[in-house]
Amino acid sequence: MAPDNFHKLGGGMVFLGSTSPVIPFVPFLTERAAMHRLESLHATHAPFAPSVEDQVSNGLRLPNLRYPWASACSPHAPFVEARMQQWLLQHGLIPNERYRARIAQAKLGWLAARCHPYASLERLQTIANFYAWYFLVDDWFVGQTEKVSAYTISNLTAVIDVLDIGRVGNEPVYGETAWMDLCRQLRLSMSDPQFERFAHAMHLWVGMAGLRMLEHSHARAPRAHRHEAILRHAGGLYPCLYLIDFGNGLPLPQEEYDQANVQQLRRHTNRIVCWSSDVQHLGMDVRQSAPHRNTVSLYASQGYTLQRSVDRVSERIRSEIDAFICTASGVRESAGPALSAYIRGLKHWMSGYRDWLGSQPGTQAFTGPDTAIKAW
Repeated sequence: MAPDNFHKLGGGMVFLGSTSPVIPFVPFLTERAAMHRLESLHATHAPFAPSVEDQVSNGLRLPNLRYPWASACSPHAPFVEARMQQWLLQHGLIPNERYRARIAQAKLGWLAARCHPYASLERLQTIANFYAWYFLVDDWFVGQTEKVSAYTISNLTAVIDVLDIGRVGNEPVYGETAWMDLCRQLRLSMSDPQFERFAHAMHLWVGMAGLRMLEHSHARAPRAHRHEAILRHAGGLYPCLYLIDFGNGLPLPQEEYDQANVQQLRRHTNRIVCWSSDVQHLGMDVRQSAPHRNTVSLYASQGYTLQRSVDRVSERIRSEIDAFICTASGVRESAGPALSAYIRGLKHWMSGYRDWLGSQPGTQAFTGPDTAIKAW
């Protein structure tokens, strides 16, 4: 059953035919407009030192996100997208035509195809269905931490019960039967260690979602270090990264998974995707009165201009990309086929996500004041 406030949803996650190495971020608001909206939240959040008059009013300069590797896209993308839409309808995840149109415009099947361009058709379909389910559940019950409802706890605990017990409740909540179907498919196709890694990441996502709600309820002023600690898992990326070797068809051995430098590669990827998403969605977070969940806005709350805040986050993204390349170069020297493919998969996730955002028509699907979906 769908929640009554379906039309008011906002997103909480961070979350290809193009082979271009450069896709520009699209500005959403002028700096004057953004700072005015941020300052209007003074009663709830830390004050923003620069006045509106001090801000540049001719728009923000947003960075080009460059990766020194080529993008790719699965040729199965159109078929996967169509079947994903059917799967969502089958499990009752789309309550009305208006929302169906929004999901269709988001093209989440194409996101999977860009991030896992060499997955088999069957596995790519499972991944695409998971991404769509993940978006919807996050948007309904996690994205708007200021609007926790009676549905929130029951739906998040249902996620854990399916993982731990392997069954749905007597009265399944929204998305529960679909989640059961996904877990069944993954268990059949994954090794036990693979599925346990994925399940652990989902547990962390649920736990951090609760912590984010608690943080929002009790913290009057945002703190950058606290935001980053929560975003590390509440951003929602880690479960997706644990599907990379599933998509490759080459399970990553536990000893390679546990290597310190391989863990570091995942951390670099997580930061790059989450922070670049914050830059991309700054305008939308301001429009939705949710700057507390945006890294750029947190810098602005410390007294930086909005432009300088964007620049600082962009500098950190570039540093993380450089660090990823350096670490990956060292890992590849002794990597076997599975680990080499996994490193390529991390690269494809970063560039595929960027290209998916760039392929959205003017990103209009995610900028309306009553938007229902937010990219990760």
